[in-house]
Amino acid sequence: MGKFITEHLDEVLQIFGAAVALITLVVKFTSTDKDDTVWAKILKVLAALSLVNPDGSSIGKKVE
Repeated sequence: MGKFITEHLDEVLQIFGAAVALITLVVKFTSTDKDDTVWAKILKVLAALSLVNPDGSSIGKKVE
């Protein structure tokens, strides 16, 4: 499994990015706020795991 991921990292990241975009689109089109809240929490976790914050700054360096 690890070998597959390292060999196809670009494709895996593209699929992951497309899934995040699709889920965000679906959540925004639904009329309830509960799914928005859950998805926002998931995005915070994903942002914490990434190397770049959503505002473009590096981890640990929040621009104010």
